[in-house]
Amino acid sequence: MKKSASVPRILRQILPDLFILPTVAALLSGIMTWANVGVSEEFMGRWARSFGVSLVLLPMILVGIGQLQKWLDQTLHFVHSLGRKVLASLIIACVIETVLAVGVTAISHPFDAQFAQAWWLAFSRSLPAGVLVGLFMTFFLKPRMDRMRRAAA
Repeated sequence: MKKSASVPRILRQILPDLFILPTVAALLSGIMTWANVGVSEEFMGRWARSFGVSLVLLPMILVGIGQLQKWLDQTLHFVHSLGRKVLASLIIACVIETVLAVGVTAISHPFDAQFAQAWWLAFSRSLPAGVLVGLFMTFFLKPRMDRMRRAAA
């Protein structure tokens, strides 16, 4: 009986991550694919591949971002917590967009002569969405997820 009761608790702990990660990956890879190929016949195929690459890259990026956030908290301890959160959101958005843009652009332009221009288009067009996602997650979603995890534990 105890094992079946613990399964829902585990699901409650990981369910937000299982929902958020693919949503962010779909949004950002969609914008980046649109920046590289526009709305054309090849959009859906490339978006599907870009989405797959994003799903692989995002967890690895998030591990590094945890370390980056700890470093920012230690380094900028003199800055108000609101300022640290905004700055962290902006830096995190830039890191996520940079790495994802490399992965997504590599699908459309596998390190050819147009790679740098295509990367810039993907990065610059998806950065506003990445910043909004970062701010939303920092100020709204992360506190709620932390509360849900504490309640499930």
